Amino acid sequence: MKKTNTFIVLLFLGTVAFAQATSNLVVFSEDGNKFYLILNGIRQNEKAQTNVKIMDLNQPYYTTKIIFEDNTIPDLDKKILSVVDASTSSPQEVTYKIKKDKNGLNILRFFSMVPIAQAAPVPSNVEVIRYNTVPLSPITTSVTVNETTTTTSTGANVSVGSNIGGVGINVTINDPLLNGTVTHTSSTTTTTTSASRSGSTNYSDPAPTGCSGAYAMSSTNFSSAKSSISGQSFEDTKLSTARQIISSNCLTADQIKQVMLLFSFEDSRLTFAKEAHEKCVDKNNYFKVNDAFSFSSSVEDLNKSIAP
Repeated sequence: MKKTNTFIVLLFLGTVAFAQATSNLVVFSEDGNKFYLILNGIRQNEKAQTNVKIMDLNQPYYTTKIIFEDNTIPDLDKKILSVVDASTSSPQEVTYKIKKDKNGLNILRFFSMVPIAQAAPVPSNVEVIRYNTVPLSPITTSVTVNETTTTTSTGANVSVGSNIGGVGINVTINDPLLNGTVTHTSSTTTTTTSASRSGSTNYSDPAPTGCSGAYAMSSTNFSSAKSSISGQSFEDTKLSTARQIISSNCLTADQIKQVMLLFSFEDSRLTFAKEAHEKCVDKNNYFKVNDAFSFSSSVEDLNKSIAP
């Protein structure tokens, strides 16, 4: 009983000691991709940066999420990120880096740790933020859509309308010798704002419904991608090639199923189906990939993995 009380007292003193001091966290992108840092569901930086330092962290562990400014790059999650010395639980300045693993996927890895007193001066290009507990405004992205309209007139009188730089131009041609069809084509660009991206909740997208609102690979590019995968001699190489393709492209559920059928083993199909779910533009049709499995247990495993 005495030993138990002593342990509780020591644990309490250790907690109090940590509460009286705070840690710093530095996260940087090895590839220079700008990102937003989310700690315990709260976004920390207002603008996307390649290197972010958070000060005054009064907890030893945080749930972490990285959202990249380039929305074709999948989000990165780490359930438990330590900002203390594991052996002493003392506050530190801990640095993590975002890097690619052997399969070309982004991961968050421990880089270095030093006592707060020994921390190096902060470079002028690094944003320093005191731990934020107030949700920031949603992250927004924009998509540019090109539309082409064609006006056709037949006969002697031809009217052509155009819009250049926001200024309307109308030209009427009256030529008795003109007997035929005149076609005028103009192109306009419309910018629309996609749905918001938040650090604390999943964000929704316009149609297409997944992959950050981006569009799937064209049939020509997808055909080339399949040829590249099927041209590999080994199963592992096929899988790594497929992963490389989805790291920078979006696919439809049907395209994902076609890629799965290029693999010889059930495990490879299941692994790819799990990883490709986030890059699917029509997740409501993801049931289609079930046809690529040979065993019902694989379908059950996939459903558990992608369940919200």
